[in-house]
Amino acid sequence: MRIDEPTPADLGPILAGHDRYWGGRDLRWLHHPMYCRQFADTGLVARADGIVGYLFGFVAPTGEGYVHLVAVRDDARGTGLGRTLYDRFGELAAARGADRLTAITTPGNVGSIAFHRALGFTAETVADYSGPGGDRVVLHRPLDREPVRIEPARVSDAGAVLTVQQAAFVTEALAYGAAIPPVRESVADVTAAIAAGRVLVARDGARVIGAARVSPIDHGTGAEIGRLAVAPDRQGEGLGSRLLAAAEAHAGPVERYVLVTGHRSERNLGLYRRRGYTETHRALDPVGVPVIHLAKPRHTS
Repeated sequence: MRIDEPTPADLGPILAGHDRYWGGRDLRWLHHPMYCRQFADTGLVARADGIVGYLFGFVAPTGEGYVHLVAVRDDARGTGLGRTLYDRFGELAAARGADRLTAITTPGNVGSIAFHRALGFTAETVADYSGPGGDRVVLHRPLDREPVRIEPARVSDAGAVLTVQQAAFVTEALAYGAAIPPVRESVADVTAAIAAGRVLVARDGARVIGAARVSPIDHGTGAEIGRLAVAPDRQGEGLGSRLLAAAEAHAGPVERYVLVTGHRSERNLGLYRRRGYTETHRALDPVGVPVIHLAKPRHTS
């Protein structure tokens, strides 16, 4: 998947596929060409098999990064793409001097309000915002620090990746009383995986706070996701879900994703099941720990 600026040529396909982004809501009138022209440098289009998502916005003189529209195509929902588009826009807005993000929705759009609250926005209903009787919910989120970025790891990250990985998995290793594979790796092992383009990191400023690994399987028709790790002091912020979604996107157009976790790892199992993974079989890992294998087809939420 590639995320870049919208172009004037993108507006036609977006409008032609309008129902796949918006269902039964007709919002074509909100798609002004200026968002693909004058404000293209603060817009985003996600491309895979065509345009799978987009965000139109701009940075206002008030210091707000204003999100005008954000949409994800029906077959790409549940992948974390909406959150990714918001994070990328936050980076663009902050680089242009914005200190907060703002979006507007209607009081009855409970799905949008819940989505924004999950991203850290506050919601305030403003009476007559759009004229008499036109109440709106105004959503704000401060940009008081650089958003956490998820991106391919650099070779220089190998030591930090290994540190996060070992810190995240040490409790599990102690619970099983075994040196499970994630805690037995060396810097050389991680470096090789990074050089092969298989490692993603979550980066808060200069610090690596999470990592995940993506490896091709079945002659490139599938992807194995592993070593999903979040620094202990940053767990509970939704980073695991974001890393998993980013790993799926990084895998490209495969037919299915697979992963493995310990049979007692209830927190991990809960995350994977919420993301649409189902158990395929159980086995023993190389050090004799019982593990559960899970899989899901691509583009299943």
